[in-house]
Amino acid sequence: MSIIVIDNQRVHYEVFGRGRPVVFLHGWLGSWRYWYTSMEVVSRHFRTYSFDFWGFGESRTSEMPTIQGYSNQVIRFLDAMGIERAALVGHSMGGMVAMKTAIEYPERVTRVATVGAPINGDSLSWMLKLVDRPFFAEFFARRPWLRRSLFRFFFGDSLDPEVDEVLEDSTKSTADTIRGAIHSMWRTDLTPMLDKLRVPALVVHGARDDIVNPNQLQLFTHVPMAQVVRMEQSRHFPFVDEADRFHEILLGFLQQPDLIVSTPKADTKPLDTTTPPRAEPLAPPAPERSNPINSSEAPPPPPPRPAPHSAVPPRRM
Repeated sequence: MSIIVIDNQRVHYEVFGRGRPVVFLHGWLGSWRYWYTSMEVVSRHFRTYSFDFWGFGESRTSEMPTIQGYSNQVIRFLDAMGIERAALVGHSMGGMVAMKTAIEYPERVTRVATVGAPINGDSLSWMLKLVDRPFFAEFFARRPWLRRSLFRFFFGDSLDPEVDEVLEDSTKSTADTIRGAIHSMWRTDLTPMLDKLRVPALVVHGARDDIVNPNQLQLFTHVPMAQVVRMEQSRHFPFVDEADRFHEILLGFLQQPDLIVSTPKADTKPLDTTTPPRAEPLAPPAPERSNPINSSEAPPPPPPRPAPHSAVPPRRM
C-alpha cells in the first residue's frame, strides 16, 4: 500500500509497469482495486496508476465529495507524482471526473476513456438517486451487507477473485461520502462542455447497463474527438462482462499517437457544472428507454503495437 498526502488529506494509490502514464479512476462505492485486472493488462505497455478518491477505499477526507473536488484531486495527484501529462480511464463516477478533467485541463491529459459514465447526472438510475435522501444514505451506510449485495449485483456472475476484495472496500465509506457523491453526480451535466473537448476520447457503454442509461452515448454523436463503442453483452462493468474485448479496445485507443495540446491563454478556472440541490421530492422512476446506437458495427481498433519500454510484471500489493 502506498500513501501520499494531498491538500492535508491521505490518498492511497498503487502503481504497476513502465512507460507512458495512464491513470485509472474508480466509480461510486469503489476503490482502485476493481481496476486491478485492467491495470495488469495495460501495464504491459504503460505505467499504470490508480488511487482511491477521497472518502472511498483507504483515502480519507473531512469534506463533502464533489465532482469538481475529485477533478481537482486528479490534477493534485499528477502534480504529486511528477506527471506532466497522462491518459485518464474512468468508470461511472470516475468517468464523469475523467471527462470533466480532460475538458478543463487539456494540457495535462493526453487522452480520456470513459466507461459507463453519467455525462448528464440525470442518467443515473432511480435506485442511486434514492441515496441522495439522508434517510436512505444513513440506512445504506449502516448495512455493509447491503452494499456488498449491491456490488455483487453490479458485477453479475463474475468469478474474479478480486471481487471479494472489491466488495470489502465498498463498505468503507461514510453516509456523508455516499450521499455527497451521488448528490454531486446527479446535479452535474457535462453536456454543454463537450464541444470544448480537445483531446481524443473513447466512450464505452454497456448496452444492458441498468445503473447509468446507455443513451449517454448519443451525447457524443457530433463530438469530433470522440470514438463511441456500445458493448452489447455488457451491463455496468464492461471490463468484467466482456473483459477480453474491452481490453483490446482500450489498448488500441491508448497506443495511438498523442496530440500536442497548447495551454489555453484564457482564464482556465474550472467551470462549476453543479446546480443547487433540488427542493422538490424525488420523482418516481421513469420507464426504461431504449436508444440503440449502431456504433458497435464500427471496425475494431488496430492491434496493439509493441511497447517502447520493457514491461515490468505487476505485483499484487
